[in-house]
Amino acid sequence: AGSSVTLSCQLYSNAGDSCDDWIRSEEIQLFWVNQAGVKLTISDSRYQISAPGHCIITLTTTLLNEDDNR
Repeated sequence: AGSSVTLSCQLYSNAGDSCDDWIRSEEIQLFWVNQAGVKLTISDSRYQISAPGHCIITLTTTLLNEDDNR
């Protein structure tokens, strides 16, 4: 508890197209969800979500005791 953790997710395309073009044409979005499957938003002050591009997204949070190492 008290330590922060950063997770990163990056989508790659092996179809020869750029990932950005592929995401736009398929209307795909990357986002983080909690354990119940609810989309996390930047309005939740516990999480810092960054999406520097269409194909990568990061989530930083500070772990709490009630997280029970999850």
